[in-house]
Formats: sequence, structure tokens, C-alpha cells
Amino acid sequence: MARNTKQGGFTLIELMIVVAIIGVLASIAVPQYQNYTARAQASEALSVTAGVRADLAEIYSLTGELPPVADYSIGDGDDDDHPQIDGRYVASATYARPAGAGTITVTFKSESALNDGDGNGQTMNIFSDDPTEGWACEGGTNNPIPTSRLPAGCKE
Repeated sequence: MARNTKQGGFTLIELMIVVAIIGVLASIAVPQYQNYTARAQASEALSVTAGVRADLAEIYSLTGELPPVADYSIGDGDDDDHPQIDGRYVASATYARPAGAGTITVTFKSESALNDGDGNGQTMNIFSDDPTEGWACEGGTNNPIPTSRLPAGCKE
């Protein structure tokens, strides 16, 4: 009676190849996941400013223009009429009207995925010259978020 003495299993080189393949896949997946997380956090800016954008669209439809900053203030938290706008990832939001376009500048918290690496939250502008036609997004003027991290709900 002959016994088969050959051992079953994987060789060391086969295991090393599998580990290398997993390493390559992880090096691709981790940055994509971080980008996805940042875009999801940036989409909170659209949620927390939805009411303000609706108010501005209503004012525009009634008057034919966006209100000047002196007549419309958001996010200062001084009284109940002007509550501060913030969220889990959004630190603050402010309204301005440079060159006729209404612009809501959102600043993200430094603890979010939208920080510059030095502990400062990045900014995003949500703007429109005709809010009844919709809003678009771009990186803010100070410490802007990268274009790749703009939320999917933004359109040009």
C-alpha cells in the first residue's frame, strides 16, 4: 500500500501574490472612499441651506432681484429671526450678493473630511443669479474645497 505524502495547500509565492493584489486594490479603494465620504459630507451644505435658498427664490420671484445683504442676513445667531446655520459637518453659512449673484458661503468644520490638513475647514459657494432656475456650487474663495469633492447635487 503506497501512501501519498504530498502535502496540500498554498505555496508561499501564491500567498505573497494574493497579499500584493489585496494591497493594490486597497491603494485604489481607500482614496476613492475618502473622496466619497467628503462628497457626502459636502452634500450636507445643500441640506442645511435648503430653507435659505427657498426664501431667496421666493424673494426673487416676488421682486425680480435678490435681496441686498443689508436686507437679508443668515447664520449670525443674534436672535430668533436669524438662527445660526450649522450641522454635523457644516460650521456656518453666510449670504452675500457680489455682482448681482446671490452667494451662500458654507464653511465646513475642521473635524470633517473637508479640511485643509492644517485644522481649518474648507469653504464652498452655493450661488445663483436666478434662484428660480436653480443653484450651482464651486469652491469658496478662501480655502476652497476641491472640485472633485463638490456634492453630486451641484450643477453648473
